[in-house]
Amino acid sequence: MKYNSEEYYTVREKRTGRKVCDCGDFEDARMMMNLDIPNREIIKNKTLMSPVIDIEIAKALPTTEIVPIQKQKPQKLKEYKNKLPQSELELLNL
Repeated sequence: MKYNSEEYYTVREKRTGRKVCDCGDFEDARMMMNLDIPNREIIKNKTLMSPVIDIEIAKALPTTEIVPIQKQKPQKLKEYKNKLPQSELELLNL
C-alpha cells in the first residue's frame, strides 16, 4: 500500500500558542517568522494520507440482451378532435 505524505509548516506565537498561518513551503514559513522573530516559532507538521483509489465508471451499462423497440405511429389531431370536450377544443383554438 502506498501512502502520500504531505508536509506543511505552522507559524505560531511562542507566548500564546496562537496560530499565525500554515505554509506549504518552509521558505514561506521562515519569511512569516522573520516578521516577528522573538515572538514566533515554526512547527513542522506531517500528515499521513490514506491510500488513493481510482474508480472507473463504465460509459454504458453492459447488456446481453437487445430488446427491439416498436415504433407507434402518432394519432392525428383530427382523430382526437371529436373526442375532446368543448372546453379543451377552445383551448386549442380549433
